[in-house]
Parts: sequence; C-alpha cells; structure tokens
Amino acid sequence: MKSPAYKVVVTLASLIFGFAIIGAAVYWQLEYGERSGGDPGAVSGDRAFTTEELAEHDGVSGNDCYVAVDGDVYLIEGFALWQMGQHLPSNGRASCGYDLTDVIDESPHGRSKLQLLQKVGTLT
Repeated sequence: MKSPAYKVVVTLASLIFGFAIIGAAVYWQLEYGERSGGDPGAVSGDRAFTTEELAEHDGVSGNDCYVAVDGDVYLIEGFALWQMGQHLPSNGRASCGYDLTDVIDESPHGRSKLQLLQKVGTLT
C-alpha cells in the first residue's frame, strides 16, 4: 500500500507535468500556429500605407504592430518574440512601424515567417 505522502507527490508531479504540456502547446500555437488575424473583416489587405502611417502602428500603448517587407505591410500579433514593439532577438534592429526589407534577411528565419502573417496593405 502506498503512503499518503507518495500519493501527494505523484499527484503534484502529474499536475506539474500536465501544466507543462498545456503551456508548451499554448506557446507553440502562439509562435508557430496559424494566424487568423482576428476578425477577417477588420483589416483589408488592399490599404495603402505611407511611411508615416506605418510608423503609427508601433506596437506600443495598444497600437497594432505593422511592419513592411518588399512593399507589403503585415500585421504581427501573437508572437512571443515580439513584445512592446520590438522583435526581441534582433537587438533593436527589427521594430514595429518600420520597413524591415533590409533587416529581414539578417535573421535566421529570413522571409519564411511572412507566410504566417496577415497582409494588411502595401507601402507607398
């Protein structure tokens, strides 16, 4: 017969393991899952942005995070590595509200992450 302490330890270990699995699944979905972009009618991919308008979407104080690459403007949301308007691994080289065409090829993923983003318009 198992002691009460053994049962408590096994129960706690099972809970911790379960929460770790759930946490990993949530992180994976946020980082690599499909991006729905929220309400599909909320943002049109046909809008033209000036550099000044793009800069307004700096990802800070409740502003959406938009970036431009090769003339296309994308919404960035749900990525753990983008916080407070900055792409953390870029050491300040990649920020919301900017044209990242010259910066993106310096990243390990290059343009491969663009397919996960919602296109919201073009840069004029």
